[in-house]
Amino acid sequence: MAVGLFLIFTNDQCDTGYDVVLWIEEEVALHGFIPPRMGVHSANSSARQKMEAGIHVIDRLFKK
Repeated sequence: MAVGLFLIFTNDQCDTGYDVVLWIEEEVALHGFIPPRMGVHSANSSARQKMEAGIHVIDRLFKK
């Protein structure tokens, strides 16, 4: 069974998937947040690379 994480931002900014990855990275690093299993679904190859790199950092931080 697949479980998804959906975050809805209620501010006026246009948040992106990369913003979500950065938020999760900060929460893992500073607050011991247990990250969900993540994957990237994007047709934007530049954004995909940035998000995948961010997820890699999150994995390293979590495994410390």
